[in-house]
Amino acid sequence: MRLHRLLGIIMLIDSRGIMKARNLAEILETSERSIYRDIDILCEAGIPITSIPGPNGGYSFMEGYKINSNSLGSEDVVNLLLSSMGIRPENNTGASEELNNAFIKLESSVSKEHRQEIVRAKESFFVDSEPWWGKRHENQYVDLIKKSVLNLNKLKIHYKKYTGEVSERVIRPYGVVIKNSQWYMVAFCELKNEIRVFKCARVTDIEVLEESFIMPDSFYLKDFWKKSKKQFVTRTVSESVSSSYPVKLKFYEEKKKLLEGFNICSTTEDNGYFIYDIDMISFTTACNVIFPMSDRLEVLDPTELREFIINKSKKICDLYKIN
Repeated sequence: MRLHRLLGIIMLIDSRGIMKARNLAEILETSERSIYRDIDILCEAGIPITSIPGPNGGYSFMEGYKINSNSLGSEDVVNLLLSSMGIRPENNTGASEELNNAFIKLESSVSKEHRQEIVRAKESFFVDSEPWWGKRHENQYVDLIKKSVLNLNKLKIHYKKYTGEVSERVIRPYGVVIKNSQWYMVAFCELKNEIRVFKCARVTDIEVLEESFIMPDSFYLKDFWKKSKKQFVTRTVSESVSSSYPVKLKFYEEKKKLLEGFNICSTTEDNGYFIYDIDMISFTTACNVIFPMSDRLEVLDPTELREFIINKSKKICDLYKIN
């Protein structure tokens, strides 16, 4: 990672001239202290970097010194292409520094006018992929998966099923799909002898094998994903339909919008009250949905759900010492 950062410092100073340590740290996603150490390393290696004091100062090359590191290589082009598709590496990884360097090379390869437009665009737009609460799950093996897909290398993985069971698989990664910030690897599983979808967040360990594979000419990632997604939705809906948990609720005012997404079997009005017969799929789902609304409704049936609401309410009262 340090190598990519050192190259990034060289290219930024070569492209933009005078660069402050703070700006270098911000662009390269590191600390100012790391930048100071990196500058020392570059100077010791013979790179003629000078420090210019003052409010408009910073680091620059000695007058007349130029380098030729701005040509985009094939890996740079791939990184830029993936980024344009919204596929960005995790922060503080080798891949993220490679992408930063690719952007710097792109910036350096255009005219001064266009260079300013690129800098302005980068400074004017920011994508925050972190959720408001909690932490986004980071895919720690993103770099290895990406390189294995591009280089057609087999992978040995330990995969954790939704049941908690972990199994070892040797797979041939055909491609990656990103949906709602989650990475899914489409791969041929040698254990099951068929193409399967693996959620990358469930990969607990990974090893890149030296053995390569040949991608089938008949495989198209986009077509496979569309078909797989349709099958998944159909199967999920079918399972939901087969599950049933009838609940009778009494509202003290019309609250039909609160029940959106559930199958309301019937609605009646009785002396200003609204009675709903609704299928809430399962006891667990009913508990999770109804309790937060329990100050606005009464569970009439089934008894187990009604008792759950009463007992949980009693526990809250006991906790707050309310008689």
